[in-house]
Amino acid sequence: MNKIPLLDHDSKIPLHKQVEELLRELIKHPDFKDGELFPKEVDLAKRWGISRNTLRQAIAILVNEKLLVRKKGSGTRVSQNRISTNLNNWMSFTHEMEDMGLEFKNLSLNVEMVKASTKVAKYLQINEGDEVLLLQRTRSIDDSPMVYFESYFHPRIGLSVEENFEAPLYEILGNKYNVVPVYSQEELKAIAANKRIAGLLKIEKNQPVLERRRAVLDTARKPIEYNICYYRNDWFTYTIEIKRTV
Repeated sequence: MNKIPLLDHDSKIPLHKQVEELLRELIKHPDFKDGELFPKEVDLAKRWGISRNTLRQAIAILVNEKLLVRKKGSGTRVSQNRISTNLNNWMSFTHEMEDMGLEFKNLSLNVEMVKASTKVAKYLQINEGDEVLLLQRTRSIDDSPMVYFESYFHPRIGLSVEENFEAPLYEILGNKYNVVPVYSQEELKAIAANKRIAGLLKIEKNQPVLERRRAVLDTARKPIEYNICYYRNDWFTYTIEIKRTV
């Protein structure tokens, strides 16, 4: 129990909120993150000097977020596949996470105009060196980075560096620029994080991450966005359902 921090009973923060944050810290602890059982509820409640109802209230929130798994008779453990997202249908990342009851926020956000590299130009079907808008975001449900995005947008859209990118991206495109994403052409692979990606996600260099590259197209299959995502493998897993052709 030495690894479990104590509550501050003199704090103005409600006890159940403190418990929730402490549980989130425990989820990341090496002793628990790989699916090991949490200490018993009665032991946690005793250490923190709280009722089991208060503890269960906080645990229930994390169970609903699919961060914890609680089974009668076997206890509570960390979900090994924390967030599962599927490739059968796709939507904006914000809406996909909202559908799971998760509220993501930007930990960092950078917008600038850059010259299109050979690869970006190929995906966007423009000339190498053309100026495009680059949106870079590190996102999470708490203060620890979970995913890093790089998005390059076709110049014809007219996106400006002055745009408020705190709003859901595809809502901005649809509502303000009349651009509707319809198709997503995706490439997925596991890679070893280089120094830059490791720093952005606050992980060790060479730790495995999921790299997702996609070209987003409109209804006429004209390119809108070239997007590269790097997901921490201890937070995300991808699922896909394939129907067999008879």
